[in-house]
Amino acid sequence: MVGPSGSGKSTLISALLRLVDPDSAADPAALSSITLGGTPTTALSAEDVRRVIGLCAQDAHVFDSTLRENLRLARPAATASELEDALARARLADWVRTLPAGLDTFVGEHGARLSGGQHRRLVLARALLADFPVLLLDEPTEHLDPATADALLRDLLALPKATLLVTHRLTGLEHVDEIVVLDAGRVVERGTWPELMRERGAFHSLCRVDA
Repeated sequence: MVGPSGSGKSTLISALLRLVDPDSAADPAALSSITLGGTPTTALSAEDVRRVIGLCAQDAHVFDSTLRENLRLARPAATASELEDALARARLADWVRTLPAGLDTFVGEHGARLSGGQHRRLVLARALLADFPVLLLDEPTEHLDPATADALLRDLLALPKATLLVTHRLTGLEHVDEIVVLDAGRVVERGTWPELMRERGAFHSLCRVDA
């Protein structure tokens, strides 16, 4: 899911998580319905929706505790190997191994002892550990260097689950199943990378700006 600032990406995330319902959006015609397994989400409780759809948010909170305890918020009974696997998939395991205290390293208030990229990958590892059937990723590669961002995106797209990537970074989207372009709260284009580049429409214009 891509689009310029103000195109409706944040509103869509809120609607998918039932923080708002389609009919309560600023423009009801822009969001007609959302279904989960064929059932309108408005017929489900918000809690039921959020048990299926997990969000890895830009502003997800990191608590003033250890790496281990921050991860185990997602799955309190997680084993050491499960924690290691989540960290590896978030491209954070190698860094944790260099720390004298390892997973028992304190991250500081709001993750103050972490870099922006480390904070983002810790939050991602926590979301992966929760193992939601549907994973909603909001700018997962922000604050990462290009090589790490590319590698992480490849790993995320290989996950055996439905993954919705909301991003302003267009590099790597050649490998997604479908790209949906939002503008002013509406879907203006959708298709694969080759299809949208051939059309030379909104997505092509975004790519030219991003270049």
